[in-house]
Parts: sequence; structure tokens; C-alpha cells
Amino acid sequence: MGKDDSIRLGKFEFFAMNNPLREWRMKHKEFPLMTRMLQNHSIGLTGKVIVDMGCGSGYSTSLLVKEFDPSRIVAFDIMPEQIKLAKRRQLNVAFQVGDATAIDMPDVSCDAVLEFAILHHIPRWRKALSEAVRILVPGGIMFIEEPHKLFEWDEFESGILSTGLSILERKQWYGGYFRFFLTRKL
Repeated sequence: MGKDDSIRLGKFEFFAMNNPLREWRMKHKEFPLMTRMLQNHSIGLTGKVIVDMGCGSGYSTSLLVKEFDPSRIVAFDIMPEQIKLAKRRQLNVAFQVGDATAIDMPDVSCDAVLEFAILHHIPRWRKALSEAVRILVPGGIMFIEEPHKLFEWDEFESGILSTGLSILERKQWYGGYFRFFLTRKL
């Protein structure tokens, strides 16, 4: 995978993304919200091919392995430091340094792409969404979690729809600061 123009995490944000409080929030708030959204639409990921876009230290990946028992997970992050941490988890996962705007996977090769708050770090976030759509099978799903940081919600939703994804469900959390989208490739 190549190197994109993503913004690398500074020391403070690197710490914020790699601490027990972040893991607790993901395990007890974000991940259950995502699984409820999947259940609301009768979508199962057991035995599927899942991509963890921007996997960071691999904590989200470990939750995916435990919850869904996928046939394969590809997990990548732009920061080699994060991938080094992820590999320490000793999961049966293809962790790699990777670029969300140029995903090193064949077209229509996965069932689900999951991203937990990484698109706001990517100036070319629309390109990253297009790459996710490119690798999804028809009817494949993408779960998106983003804070209100880089874009306005109307612009962001327009960007989602313009890539060929339909929005199945959207949720807000923390006073609307975080938004969650369950989408499907048309």
C-alpha cells in the first residue's frame, strides 16, 4: 500500500487513541451501537471478509474477530507505529501499513469496510470512500463513525451518497458530535 496525504496523529492524539479509556468507549459504546445497527437491518458479518480501515493499534480489529469470526480480516493504518502495536495483539489478521485513498486490494473483494473515526484525518476523504466502495461486493456494507470536525454533516452525507453508497441508518451520539452511518453499496 502507498502513502496518502493523511494527517498523522500528534503525540497527544496518539495517546488519546491508544489508552484504556478509548478502548472502554469503543467496547461499551461504539461497537455495541454498530452491532445494533447491523441487527436492525438483519446484516451478519460472521464468515465474511472484513476490512478495518484505519485500524490503529488493532483494538477495533480484536473486537471484530471476537464478535464476528470473519473468514478474513484485512486491517491497515497509515502509521507504522500503530501497525507495530496492532501486530502485538497476535491476531490471525493481515495487519499492514496502508493508504485509505489507494487500498491495496482487488475490486469487489470484501463484504464489509468498517472505519472508526479516521476519515476526518484524510483531506481526500471522498477518495477514501470511493476506494472502500471499489473493494466492496455489490450489497456490501460500510460502517462509518465520524466526529463533527472536518466537514458539515450535509456535505459529508452528500459525499457518502455520491460514491454509490446508500445510507441505511444514521445515529448521533454525544450531543450530535459523533455520527454513525450504516451504508450499503448499491
